[in-house]
Amino acid sequence: MRIPEHIIDQVRSQTDIVDVIGEHVKLRRTSKNYIGLCPFHNEKTPSFNVNPERGIYKCFGCGKAGNAITFVEEHLHMGFVDAIQHLARRAGIEIPEEQRDDPTGELARKDAAMRALRDAAEFYQNTLATSDGAPARAFYEKRGFAQEIIDGFKLGTAHASWDAVMRYLLERGYAIENLVDAGLVITREDGKTYDRFRGRAMFTISDDAGRVVGFSARTLTDEPGQPKYVNSPQSVVFDKSRVLYGLDRAKRSITEHRTAIIVEGQADVITLHQAGFMSTVASSGTSLTQDQLRLIKRYADTIVLLFDSDEAGQKAITRGIELGLAGGFDVKCIMLPPGTDPDSLVRDRGADVLRAYIDTAPSWLSFQTERFRHLGLLNDPVQQAKAVRTMLEWIASVPDTLRHQFLLRDLADKFRLDENVLGSELRSVAPRQQEQYNSSQSKSRRGSEQAPTRTPLDKPRLVAVLLPPERELIRVSLTVENGLALVLHQYHVTEKTFWSEGGQRIFRRILIAEEEHGEVIQHVLNDEDLSTDERREIADIIFAASTPSESWGRFNVEVPTYDVAKPVRDAMLSIEIHRLHQRIDIMTQTIETTLDVDERKRYMFQIISMIQRREELRRRFADDPKDISWQHDASVS
Repeated sequence: MRIPEHIIDQVRSQTDIVDVIGEHVKLRRTSKNYIGLCPFHNEKTPSFNVNPERGIYKCFGCGKAGNAITFVEEHLHMGFVDAIQHLARRAGIEIPEEQRDDPTGELARKDAAMRALRDAAEFYQNTLATSDGAPARAFYEKRGFAQEIIDGFKLGTAHASWDAVMRYLLERGYAIENLVDAGLVITREDGKTYDRFRGRAMFTISDDAGRVVGFSARTLTDEPGQPKYVNSPQSVVFDKSRVLYGLDRAKRSITEHRTAIIVEGQADVITLHQAGFMSTVASSGTSLTQDQLRLIKRYADTIVLLFDSDEAGQKAITRGIELGLAGGFDVKCIMLPPGTDPDSLVRDRGADVLRAYIDTAPSWLSFQTERFRHLGLLNDPVQQAKAVRTMLEWIASVPDTLRHQFLLRDLADKFRLDENVLGSELRSVAPRQQEQYNSSQSKSRRGSEQAPTRTPLDKPRLVAVLLPPERELIRVSLTVENGLALVLHQYHVTEKTFWSEGGQRIFRRILIAEEEHGEVIQHVLNDEDLSTDERREIADIIFAASTPSESWGRFNVEVPTYDVAKPVRDAMLSIEIHRLHQRIDIMTQTIETTLDVDERKRYMFQIISMIQRREELRRRFADDPKDISWQHDASVS
């Protein structure tokens, strides 16, 4: 759904951040701010600050920062659109349907399908309480599902008749096309239409925002030839490769522990949640996918793979290791006793047994080494080499190249090999791994426009930490009256003035926000083109900005007028001096590896010129702050 920009602006302006956060955090007023215990991490001393004047919050313990929209996104685990809708409902702001940009009618189709799925889920739940629901109730009771868990996961049952849900939804004003789009009915070649799900236990599948997107229907009979599960088809609203069962209920716990437990089936998820393992989700009817792991990456750094003990389950763990490592996760694996799965283990032996497995879950490296040994792949040098090369390929896929050295050390210890030899082999494996990944991504893009553009072997983007003088330029631009106009027109600051990539990116987004919206702060705090760390940096700067209290006037204290010119000029000089420092260092290192005497002399001449330029800039700190003639001086190449 696309929400008009003026509606978003209205939501921002009519939302009281203290009221929004105060519904979830006990706040106490102190001077201009409110403080409380941070909802994002455990603490005993309040470090969570809310500034109502600027409409932002900042925790000086864990670093979380943002505005009312980002608070709803992170604390209530909503996407941006859902957060805006939540705040709009709270403020009594109507989001008009007709203002959406929907020339093809695709959004309207999706909306109707989503509403039909929501109403169908309610119908299946209500049916469970009737006489027609007796077989499903017996099934859930046999599984040990409590009524609270049945209600929470929206479990239900489908009538055995051929058209019960179809008639119910048609009476509520839906068209057959809506029900086909939702995957609730099937139309035969002869034109006859009937319910897809009949006489089965219904597991409602929701997306990470809790919206119903599909169903998984389990048979309640032993009738031969009947599939055990019938699932919703791919549709305009349901893509099984991009949905994780239970994530809407698990994400709060996953965020708290930064760990997700991944199982295979819906029953596993429900049983584990009921047993207290609230961080559990399931791939649900499909092999684990990159898109599913990207969903988890928002909330977790570690995944624990907990699949069935049969060979299919162990192959699924291998697949999970490959994808998990490429996705940047710390991967742990659990080998359950033969003949068991997570659901049966908890029901038969209790939650404490499973907790012991989870608490002692080995790393992927230890797990896979034992699995190779169990399969007899470590019985001769040839098989050992194949096993080591496979794990080297996995290590090569880890995005954080700093981890490679530690993983190589562990692999060397496991197989008693020379770490240097493994390092050399890793360097030869990496290009092949890159080529294979690029090939797979090329195929993926042909089937999906949303395929990722970043490869697992890309170096992770370093967190952008601004230089102190860069922070000062951003502070003036955002918090000083007419500050942005001053740095642009009087001091001719551009994004190239900044040394760091983060500084250039933040200033560029500030200029875009100013041009497109006029009001800058709230837009850059929600700018999805900036990383979380960059937005947090902005919030830090805004929160740290302060003005003298008006209370000083009662004590006849003369508060000096703040002159913004000097800090801006000093910041620009400091950035330029830093840039020269970096160039001098690079040139010095280059000389050390240059054998040609004439080339070394040329480098030395350039270094001397840069040192002279640096000293000249240092003397400029004593000049009139409005004198920026040094900007036009000949630069050192």
